[in-house]
Amino acid sequence: MHLHWLLIVFILLCSVNTSLSQGTHWNYGDAGPDVWEDSYPNCQGMFQSPINIQTACTVYKAFPRFQFSSATTAAQNFLITNNGHSIEATQVNKTAFPLTLSGGDLKGTYEFVNFHLHWGQNYKSGSEHQINDEKYASEIHCVYLNSAINQYAVLGIFIQTIKSNSNHSESTDHTRKKRKTKRETINTNNDTLAAWEKYFSTANQLNDTNESAVISLQLSTLMNTNLNNFYRYSGSLTTPPCSENVIWTVFQTSIQLSDDELEMFRLDIFSENYRSPQPLNGRTVYRSFRTDASSSTYRYTCCRETGEKNSHESILDD
Repeated sequence: MHLHWLLIVFILLCSVNTSLSQGTHWNYGDAGPDVWEDSYPNCQGMFQSPINIQTACTVYKAFPRFQFSSATTAAQNFLITNNGHSIEATQVNKTAFPLTLSGGDLKGTYEFVNFHLHWGQNYKSGSEHQINDEKYASEIHCVYLNSAINQYAVLGIFIQTIKSNSNHSESTDHTRKKRKTKRETINTNNDTLAAWEKYFSTANQLNDTNESAVISLQLSTLMNTNLNNFYRYSGSLTTPPCSENVIWTVFQTSIQLSDDELEMFRLDIFSENYRSPQPLNGRTVYRSFRTDASSSTYRYTCCRETGEKNSHESILDD
């Protein structure tokens, strides 16, 4: 009998340890962003992400080019998983074909961790970062980590979707036909369109948490955008534990896709998974390009919080 009770106590202790290692449950509903700070104190920190980038407040700075490892331009196997918060893609054979990132004024070399998407209930909401209060349908996060200094570098790429006239009851084949006809109106490289269509066709089948699949993708093709024009600031992870050890790069140019792709996510996975912008709290947001046509729109209100000069006057050259 004594042995029996010892066994029960052992099982209970194991259960507690497992729960602690997995962390407190969080989501975008009843345990959503408004209450994350109750279990994750960092989520109420001073330097949180995402932010609303007011372009007239940004400061020009000359950045060196990004350097990606050769594996970035080759097809790699990714394990894509419904983790209950997003569809997360991790590299299958990262030791043999490491995906790394350096340059861009980053400190050393960062190793690829995952890429995932954030989206919203419609084609006018879903991105976590905003540009002059403008939201996009989705935002891609390519996450890299320099474990030597415990710092993340996250590349944020906006997805702008083109709304189609198709309704939700149309067959998959019919939707694909409409998608092909819309390519003429979408300003995105055909290889990139094909890569994202391949991604969505697999990811949309992962309806249950922990469900996964392996898919071959080329990371550089997925990221196909102008990688020279971007905004840069220091912030945090946008999900718990909200650690404030992230160098953010948010690219100016978005990728255009058909909204049919994300509509399937909204219907089959979950409707939304984004955090709203957080206070800037005096942080400086840099930009890698000298001119920004949208800056003048917000010039008269842009710097109330930071006290910075407007973007046409603020220049910092290395």
